[in-house]
Amino acid sequence: MRDTAIYGAASLVVRGLSLLLLPFYTRVLSAEEYGLLDLATIAITLVVLTVALEISQGVARMFHEAADHDGQAAYASTALWFSIGAYGLFVIIALPLAPQVAAIAFESEARADLARIVIVSAAISGVFNLLLSQLRWRLQPMAYGAGSLIFALVSIGATLALVLGAGLGVAGVVLGQLTGAVAGGAFCFIVARDLYRLRFDGARLREMLRFSLPLVPSSIGVFVTLYIDRIAIKELMTVADVGLFAIGFRVASMVSLLALAVQMAVTPLVYAQHRDPGTPAAVGRVFAAFLGFALIVAVGLALFAREIVMVVSTPDFYAGAAVVPLLVPALLLSAMYVFAPGLGIAKRSGTQALITLAGAVLNTILNFLMIPVWGIVGAAGATLISAALVFAAYMTVSQRLWFVPHAWGRLAAATAAVAAIGLVGLLLPLPSGLAILVKLGLVLVTIGVVVQLRLIDLRDVRAALGRLRESRFVP
Repeated sequence: MRDTAIYGAASLVVRGLSLLLLPFYTRVLSAEEYGLLDLATIAITLVVLTVALEISQGVARMFHEAADHDGQAAYASTALWFSIGAYGLFVIIALPLAPQVAAIAFESEARADLARIVIVSAAISGVFNLLLSQLRWRLQPMAYGAGSLIFALVSIGATLALVLGAGLGVAGVVLGQLTGAVAGGAFCFIVARDLYRLRFDGARLREMLRFSLPLVPSSIGVFVTLYIDRIAIKELMTVADVGLFAIGFRVASMVSLLALAVQMAVTPLVYAQHRDPGTPAAVGRVFAAFLGFALIVAVGLALFAREIVMVVSTPDFYAGAAVVPLLVPALLLSAMYVFAPGLGIAKRSGTQALITLAGAVLNTILNFLMIPVWGIVGAAGATLISAALVFAAYMTVSQRLWFVPHAWGRLAAATAAVAAIGLVGLLLPLPSGLAILVKLGLVLVTIGVVVQLRLIDLRDVRAALGRLRESRFVP
């Protein structure tokens, strides 16, 4: 609870600042330019997931098994130097190919300069993400939050200067994020400097890669599951439609604030304490509480999607609100694998890869079938269907490897009831004057259902808050 609160606060500030920039982006960028920005983000994400062979996941799994601090430093240092080398090699190879990269990613070789900026930004972002993640594996949530905040504030300041002052448009946004990654990475390195040495341990690298290499196709599967919708929209529709979908995705991603906070807190703790016989029951209780809060947030975002989009954008982007009710549950399901940790604990990364790749193939097929019929709403629907099936597969296999006593009856009943409440609010014609009041009433009903079915135990919440006050968020 303490770590979740700290990670949640950091995520809220960072994502909140990012969301506050939406009105700025939608006024200085056209829908097509916003689509280009989203495609640039997708390209950076793909590089970060693949080039360093997911070595960060290897550190996560092996770090707590080291016998002493010297062993932990060997893992951290080896991973850092390996990542710097991998990303450096990537930049050397990719920069001369910038026109071809621009043609594939941005539909025009004329955008080669943007491609070059994206290539360098991806490499720096990859190193920054490794340095930041190390603070999680070291169980330093306060430092993690500070590093994230430095990245966000510097990125925003640089972006405003480059876009407004220098008129660089999409390139200015990417350069701003690059600047933030440099500042955040420097902070993270200083905080954990006792772990980083001029040391490269080949044996430990092979140990980490044995775990992380099978996760590369798994990560590609996750990437495809999350981003094939925009890639398919670009191919079947237009870059401007990518921009509309991206606005809806940004609004839906507000639910990820809760998911990300819990994910960042639970994963390192489960890896560190999975041998404790009380850990499975604790994971089950956290999952129930997480789902309860998530259902409330999901209904609120789905019902008020259009109002939120109207506040943060201009009329050119309003059509993007249509995808929010489908993307909210899709993003939740995509993040809930953290409550199925059996595969990671058992080091079954190959099975993880098979599940996520199967989900990616399914999502790709569904997108190319559904987009021609329903447009961007079809893309959101395809993402939801595949996310649900992938989560079901993860949970089924995980329960066989590391059983968690989930209260499936209550969880299913609450989910079904809340889904029905959301559908009522979305499908029934509501008088314009009373629409907001009715939607607020439905959110209150959702809260009542979640509490009544004991997903959120108010006594536990009060006790947890008391412990949080006593701890004063000391990591």
